Amino acid sequence: MINDGANPLAEVALALAMAFFSLMILMLFAMVNAPTIDDKKAEPTTVTIDADSSSQANNEDERQLVIYTNAGFFDEELNTLNPTEIDPAIPVILAVSDQMAISRITGFQRQYPDLKLEIAELTPQWQARIASTGREAGQ
Repeated sequence: MINDGANPLAEVALALAMAFFSLMILMLFAMVNAPTIDDKKAEPTTVTIDADSSSQANNEDERQLVIYTNAGFFDEELNTLNPTEIDPAIPVILAVSDQMAISRITGFQRQYPDLKLEIAELTPQWQARIASTGREAGQ
């Protein structure tokens, strides 16, 4: 049976009071169990940062281009490339056609998990260059 004398704002006030009480208990628990620092034993925590950014910049700029077509794998000079000979220490830009199935690309990623891959779409200029050399014959 519905009580017509019930005030819905009383329900909201009760919910807010319970939430406030829960937060108060959590705060008290955190304050009581806070770790203490013994000034004689503890030393401040320090973090050292390697400021030699020149080696990182060179490594990021050095990338190898791998062209993945239906006919196989090629380097930037369109020479046939064996994917097992790719250096995993250097990031790889995997250039693929926009018509290539995603499953083939993810299959390559699963087959060579050590490679740091960036996927890029072959530009029309690259596609024309590949077609002029006859490398896309496997399509």
